[in-house]
Amino acid sequence: MSDKQDLPSPIIKTTYGLSPLWILPILALGLAAWLVFQSINEAGQRIQILFSDAQGLEAGRTIIRYQGLEVGKVRNITLADDLDGIYVDANIYPEATQLLTSGTEFWLVKPRASITGISGLETLVSGNYIALQPGKGEPRLTFTARDEPPTDMAEKAGTTVKLRAPTLGSLNVGSPLYYRKIQVGEVYSYRLDSDAQGVTLSALIEPQFAHLLKEQTRFWSVSGLKTRIDASGVELELDSVASLIAGGIAFDSPDNSPRSDANQPFQLYSSLAHAARGQTLNISLPADHGLPGRGTRITYQGLEVGEITRIEITDNYPGPIATAKLDPSMTWLLNKDTRIKIEQPQIGFDGLKNIGNLVLGNYLSIEPGSADADSVTSDHLFTAANRHQQRKQQDNALTVTLTADDAYGLSQHTKVLHRGIEVGFIDHIGFNESDNVTIDVVIDPQYRHLVKQASQFFILGGITGELTGKGLDVVVPAMEQIADPALSFTSEGAKGANDTYPLYTSSIQAKHANQSAQGQTRFTLVADRLPSISEGSPVMYRNFIVGQVEGYQLNGQSVTIAIAVNNRYKHLIHRNTVFWNQSGLDIKANLRGVEINTGSVRSLLNGGIAFGDMPGISNQRNGEWKLYPSKQDAAQYGVDIMLTVDQANGVKVGSAIRYQGVDVGEVIDMSPDFSQEKVRIQARVYPKYKRALARQGSYFWLTQPVLSLTKTENLDSLFGTYISVEPGQGEFSQQFVLHETPKYPQGLTLILESDARHSVTRGTPVLYREIEVGTVAKITLGELADRVLFELHIAPDYAYLVRENSVFWNQSGVDVSIGLTGADLKSGTIDSLLKGGIAFSTPEEKPLQPIAQDQQHFLLHDEGKTAWKAWRTTIPKP
Repeated sequence: MSDKQDLPSPIIKTTYGLSPLWILPILALGLAAWLVFQSINEAGQRIQILFSDAQGLEAGRTIIRYQGLEVGKVRNITLADDLDGIYVDANIYPEATQLLTSGTEFWLVKPRASITGISGLETLVSGNYIALQPGKGEPRLTFTARDEPPTDMAEKAGTTVKLRAPTLGSLNVGSPLYYRKIQVGEVYSYRLDSDAQGVTLSALIEPQFAHLLKEQTRFWSVSGLKTRIDASGVELELDSVASLIAGGIAFDSPDNSPRSDANQPFQLYSSLAHAARGQTLNISLPADHGLPGRGTRITYQGLEVGEITRIEITDNYPGPIATAKLDPSMTWLLNKDTRIKIEQPQIGFDGLKNIGNLVLGNYLSIEPGSADADSVTSDHLFTAANRHQQRKQQDNALTVTLTADDAYGLSQHTKVLHRGIEVGFIDHIGFNESDNVTIDVVIDPQYRHLVKQASQFFILGGITGELTGKGLDVVVPAMEQIADPALSFTSEGAKGANDTYPLYTSSIQAKHANQSAQGQTRFTLVADRLPSISEGSPVMYRNFIVGQVEGYQLNGQSVTIAIAVNNRYKHLIHRNTVFWNQSGLDIKANLRGVEINTGSVRSLLNGGIAFGDMPGISNQRNGEWKLYPSKQDAAQYGVDIMLTVDQANGVKVGSAIRYQGVDVGEVIDMSPDFSQEKVRIQARVYPKYKRALARQGSYFWLTQPVLSLTKTENLDSLFGTYISVEPGQGEFSQQFVLHETPKYPQGLTLILESDARHSVTRGTPVLYREIEVGTVAKITLGELADRVLFELHIAPDYAYLVRENSVFWNQSGVDVSIGLTGADLKSGTIDSLLKGGIAFSTPEEKPLQPIAQDQQHFLLHDEGKTAWKAWRTTIPKP
């Protein structure tokens, strides 16, 4: 009990106020209220924009910008009720709400890339955004977005210029504006004129280039691709790849012209020439300039700097004169040293250049002269030349003349090389007073010192070979020289060039000519195959060494051998000289034993060539000396003769030449002579017959088979036509005519005249009392083509029968007489029945007329009269 009383009594107090635990919720609530207020305050003005599509727009992310500054953000994107657009709800920040007027325009900015430039690159990182351009008007909260940026954007600060043109051409919004090939602005709009007769373009020039716009400024189009087709070809002109897509405009401004009023419109010309602006050039052209004419471009290092406005012929100058306009920015190219070159197509194994000129025609290029050269006046006349003409006109260029027997396929502008490097070209090929070919060669100034007094010019082309003691040396030039020969030369002798030089066909010939000048005479031998000789092998006369072999050259099916004979022995070689291979060891075996003859030790080791006198032996072939395999072969060869015939019917290489059935020769070659319209047959007469047949008066004729009812001849020619011969009695000769008929005994030649040929042919017999006394040798038309002439050959034994009053008639071989008593049929011989003939008779007059003269003319009657046939004139034989 006492314990309970000791306990203290509780003291109860009542507390009034908020607990500290409510402080944190209250602070959180206050912060939230402030954030809501701040969000509502910063959200600004809610607007709605209608877009055609929502490409690249995202709610809560896409922002709205004005001059790069963020002034709003997209909050919501919804589809229009009519499905014809996209509604974008956006908030404009409070500080930009004053931009929202009826004139405000919105558009979507996204990256764009074109040939004229790239824009909107910032959107690649931040994404597409909506751009805003403020305008004037009442406040407004609903807008319709543009598909493209407005043309008068404030960000396009600069000077605006109006250009008028008949058509828009290839120009478009964004087409560049050029001043001296530098872009200084671009086209930002265009519209059709109110009268629909032209187009007005609006272009913006950047502020830093605004001072270039002056009152006398002229604009011209460099737009796209220009094409012109005329008789000279097709011309395509492209200023730049950008102008091909978007077009382009160039302009220039005179320095002394005042600044232009910004509202002043300008004319837009179609080209620089039409703008009549730029430096005027007068250019003298060669007759074969090949320029298309008006519009031909003028270039500098591939850049077009002007064009030709016209080409005309005037009385003041011998050739055509071109008038051209040069871009004002390129006038520094012009001075008295300036050269203008005609660019022509070049096709060769070293490449193709200006190949487009084959279609487009040639053009001009400018090569500026020295900076120290005097300037030119407006009336200065420039001279245009092609590449070769300019090389010829160079100061200190060397011109030399080459002489040759033939042009050898060379042509103007053929290259001249020295050790494979081009040093000049052929300027002209013609004839001199001696009817020799002359070739004018131009050597570039920097190489003229290579031409010396002992230089030798030769043709470089084709594959050549030379056999020497060291082996076979085959020279294969570059492919260009195989297809297109060139000239080359050696650089030997004292300094200084001669006016003329001989031209050699090969380097080997040039080398031989050089050696000839040192005391030796060169000869060229030709053989069917390579003999047993080598370079340095001796050339001997009666086993005495008089020269040496210098080399070999393969030439088609034969071998050409060059030999050098010391000048003191060259008189030993003349028209009767024959060359043969001297192997150094000559062995003859017969019943009496074996005979061995040797030449010099040198010829025994290396072989050699010997020569000597052999009259009557064929020693040349096509103007070159023949080399026989041995002296014995030369002695047994015989002689070459040349037969000429109108038609070589049945004759071929290998055909025999026969005398009364004995082979006395053969045909070795045949070739047409186009200039004479004949065939030339080269034949060989065997040695034992050459003295009898290779003589003037020998008669050669074609022998062909004859098969008829009355005659069969020359059956041995059924297997091949051969040539028959009758020996002559004249001097030695190698030129003969090959006749088509056998030789008829020459007694008397008569000419008969008739109005028609009738049945007479060559070989038709001439009959006297049914006996053949002659033959028809030739049938031709008279000089006036009013009659037919028959040439008759009368045998010598019967020539006295033809008198000055003899009568000739055509005898068919059948005589038919029809009268009251019946028909009388008479015929001559079967031969005359088939072949016909020409008969004649002499009147029974006293005294007897003289014998007809050679080549006397008679009339050939169509038929014989009965009285003529009845004549029995007594004609004594003298």
